[in-house]
Amino acid sequence: MKLNIGIFQYEMKDESPLEKINRLEKHLNKHSKLDLVLCPELFISGYGSLEKINEYSETHDGEYANKISSLAKKFSTAIIYGYPEISNGDLFNSAQLFDDNGLAIANHQKKLLPLTADESTIFTPGKENTIISIKGIKAAIVICYELEFPEIIRNIANQDVQLIIAPTGQSSHWPAAARYNSRTRAFENGIFVAYANSTGKLNGIDFMGESKIIGPDGIDLANAEQGEKLISAEIDTKDILLVREKLPYLKDSQSIN
Repeated sequence: MKLNIGIFQYEMKDESPLEKINRLEKHLNKHSKLDLVLCPELFISGYGSLEKINEYSETHDGEYANKISSLAKKFSTAIIYGYPEISNGDLFNSAQLFDDNGLAIANHQKKLLPLTADESTIFTPGKENTIISIKGIKAAIVICYELEFPEIIRNIANQDVQLIIAPTGQSSHWPAAARYNSRTRAFENGIFVAYANSTGKLNGIDFMGESKIIGPDGIDLANAEQGEKLISAEIDTKDILLVREKLPYLKDSQSIN
């Protein structure tokens, strides 16, 4: 099965969510048909400002969610984006996925919250893994820090997940996460990883960019490097079988005590 994936590497600016969504729309207008588009972690509010996080937080069916839903329907593409979610009085670092008809099919609440930018004090941790199917391809959503735990991704891969969807807000202060961890998660599990980061500087944070789509052999299919852009690559699940025939990490890991 094949899936044409796009990643919108957003350049952080002090602007409203509607301005950000408008810029996403302009990039989509210039691009060919995509099956899935990823936006970065906390795309709606920006990262590193509690004031903006609180100001632009909303429920899963709020104003900005409806705007993203409309874009998904307009371009007939699934879209996932990060946002600060208010739910039952708690604040979550969430990523919501709309399908190509604009219908919400997943809303992942980040389970592991790092000390970075006070995430662990600002947000409530989520409780569930999020596994869905997109055009017949089994995928899981993780947010930033969660991708850095091999145990999490191995557990997901053992549930026959073929694609990891990872919105992130990685700064240049920890370059190994973007450069190495994301590729290692793909390689050691024989799965695809779509890693969507921001670029530019905001709130004292230098965002690293380097959004990428990674094959099951750990090699980039597309890399945004620096600057705002929409990149894309087609993935084919047949490549998973080819890689695992030569490097059966998942199978061999079953024999480890």
